[in-house]
Amino acid sequence: MKSKILLLLLACFVVANLKTYAQSKSDRKYLTGNWGGVRNNLESKGLYINSRLTVLNQNFVAGTGDKESVFNGKAQLDVKFNGKSIGLSSWTLVSKAEYNFGNDVGFAGDVLLPKNTSIAFPGNKPGERFDISSLYFVYDFNKSSQLLFGKINVVDLGASAKYSGGAGLDAFWNMGFAAPISGIMPAYLFGAIANITGKKLNWTMMVYDPVSTVHKTGLEAPFAEGVVLLVAPSWPVKIGNSLGSHSLQLTFSTQDGDNLYNLGDINSDIHIPLSDKKYRYFASYSFDQPIRVFNDKSSWGVFGQIAVSDGNPNPVDFSFLLGIGGNSFIKNRTQDKWGLALYNYSLSKIIDDKAEALGTPLRNELGLETFYQYWATQWFSIGADVQVINPIIKNNDTAVFLGLRSSFKL
Repeated sequence: MKSKILLLLLACFVVANLKTYAQSKSDRKYLTGNWGGVRNNLESKGLYINSRLTVLNQNFVAGTGDKESVFNGKAQLDVKFNGKSIGLSSWTLVSKAEYNFGNDVGFAGDVLLPKNTSIAFPGNKPGERFDISSLYFVYDFNKSSQLLFGKINVVDLGASAKYSGGAGLDAFWNMGFAAPISGIMPAYLFGAIANITGKKLNWTMMVYDPVSTVHKTGLEAPFAEGVVLLVAPSWPVKIGNSLGSHSLQLTFSTQDGDNLYNLGDINSDIHIPLSDKKYRYFASYSFDQPIRVFNDKSSWGVFGQIAVSDGNPNPVDFSFLLGIGGNSFIKNRTQDKWGLALYNYSLSKIIDDKAEALGTPLRNELGLETFYQYWATQWFSIGADVQVINPIIKNNDTAVFLGLRSSFKL
């Protein structure tokens, strides 16, 4: 194990000291290039085909429990078809297929939140590795407003978050940052999302089935367990010369609590008592604010979120995260990504009390993560990650995870 740790630390040092030459703008965007002009020809007709392979090594090096080193990864295929070639330019069909391989550190150290978002879904056990995670239509009302409906990969939607997104492939690994847990929104959902741009406020509105559609189509028994309504206004905030984005989110679910403690978006091996209380809500305030802007697409800055819920039947009653990151501050390397962030997740007092009575006292899970992702070309990257977490089990030692990640846009 010591040799693995030394090897990983050496790799982190190499990544941190890679040559900082400016990436050539003439570099091809994909490993396989333009397919002899075929890719450009297809895109001119509205068909976009993109594939990606990401491989990861994660090591549980300190904490309570057996130490381990695992290798895993994700292969994905994104296909989009815009109907402009058949006279339906306002319509786009979006689909995504995902396949995970390898093992996961799981709940090593009794850490609740997944430490590797990229392979948390659709799963990493035989029979759970593959899924069509997205299959939905997009209707564009105009250039800045649209409607999405169908089976939607919410982790992918969250990947667009300015400094904390990335779906575990480009930025933070831990789900606490890559796809913050609400206890009320599944990773893949069936429903509709409207994004509307106004003069002063931008609005996101959602109506969806509370039941996860991981390994499902969403059409098996839609809305049989209730419905979730979400509204999220956002607005620009200018501080100095930088223009950031701040938003509120209010979510209400009519789902009963009898199947609550799959935590909505993660499945825990840790036993948590059930509740039969009806309905649940979730509310949050989040922001991202640039500190250094390089151009329209590149910047780094601060981000954060504070959230509360009913705490029963929603198992997560409070969460807080704060971080800094974005495009690299290293000269000529603004396409690289980096970040440093802290999260704090609190489970319901009901869960805490029952766990205490069972002789397993709990505490808030507190985690710190830092990463750097170096893009050697526009299609190949390599990076390192460190996570230090006080796990949810009160008497457990602080857990430390070290990781390496490499990604290829094919």
